[in-house]
Amino acid sequence: MAGYAKEAFTSPKGNMKWAFITGDGRKDKFSIVISVPETEAKDAMAAIDLFWKENKPKQSKPRPKSTGYKFEEDEETGERTGNVYFSFSTGTAFPSGDKKVVKVFTAKKPVREVSLGAKKVGEGSIGRAIGSLAIFEYEGTYGTTLYLDAISLSKFVEYVGGVDASDVEEDEDAEDIDLGMEAVEASDVQEETPEEPADVPRT
Repeated sequence: MAGYAKEAFTSPKGNMKWAFITGDGRKDKFSIVISVPETEAKDAMAAIDLFWKENKPKQSKPRPKSTGYKFEEDEETGERTGNVYFSFSTGTAFPSGDKKVVKVFTAKKPVREVSLGAKKVGEGSIGRAIGSLAIFEYEGTYGTTLYLDAISLSKFVEYVGGVDASDVEEDEDAEDIDLGMEAVEASDVQEETPEEPADVPRT
């Protein structure tokens, strides 16, 4: 990518989706999507389009292979929902092998850098992605892409994975299935006293 244009870029504030910014990321990448209403995304989209127009390689086609943003579409109808996705990503390691870190900041003044620890950014979180806008080349095609360096949080909702009985839709026509296990209520389960955690160095 040497020689191609690159500049700082921050997304508009929006809903954070599919955030993989800690640990091993996802598929060897840290990534996040910011969902923004179209009316609030226009300036950012225009800035990306202008960047392509002014910096596209001479050998490229008039239209970019991808832009770093796309209009959200309803899965069933294929119609636009009124939101725009800005997709940011970066590798989890530098060419040297050193681990990359996606920094996390609070958006409220005074701005502070914080550590999520073992927590993950979940649906309902609101904020911005911070990084850079760049021209990319891939197998003879060109476009613009958004690289991720940091996020700023206006609202944090922790991701909680897993499924329990409350997530299962009841079916009145279901068969009475006996797997040889007695059903118990949550109130019947005895709580265990957690073991004393090992000392962990604080950062």
